Amino acid sequence: MGQGFESEFKSIDLLLVSDCDSRGVDTFCLAWIKLEKQLRKISANLIYQASDVTAADQARMRAALYSHGNLSHTTFIGAIRHLSGVTVNDLIGNRYAFLKRAVDASYQNRQKIFHGQQTGQSLTRDALISRVGDIREWCELLSAGADVRFGYDGFSGTTSLFKSGRPDVVLAVDKALNPKGWEEYARTFQR
Repeated sequence: MGQGFESEFKSIDLLLVSDCDSRGVDTFCLAWIKLEKQLRKISANLIYQASDVTAADQARMRAALYSHGNLSHTTFIGAIRHLSGVTVNDLIGNRYAFLKRAVDASYQNRQKIFHGQQTGQSLTRDALISRVGDIREWCELLSAGADVRFGYDGFSGTTSLFKSGRPDVVLAVDKALNPKGWEEYARTFQR
């Protein structure tokens, strides 16, 4: 297990062992934010691998990603596949089908909870904490797989915008971004 993953989930671990009545919903929300953050950072790191991207492009890349108004976990899952030719299924491994169903169910709950609405499922604290466990496992397995395949786990370091020095990744990203280029892709996430 990577140090980035461990550090990222430390706050969730602290909440889980607390006696806060809201620890179920609090850890669920925080875990979901970390899942989306990891997927976004892996996607941004992959875009940054494009051979025509330099350190001078970091602000423009952040602005392009920021200006995109409709990003979700599924957008980033698709971006990882499109940019690298490697699916998140491949990165996570044999637990992917189960975890994908769990993450998709969590996303439906997230949509309600983040907007202060009832889920309609009468989720208990224990049920939400169970969902946190599924999200955690997804992030841990994705972290390990992405680190091996791309040289970045989505959690480590202070930025995702660095060159990982993997020629095969650069080649795949350059091919995926042709002919639109990285900036257009970052603004639209469309092929």
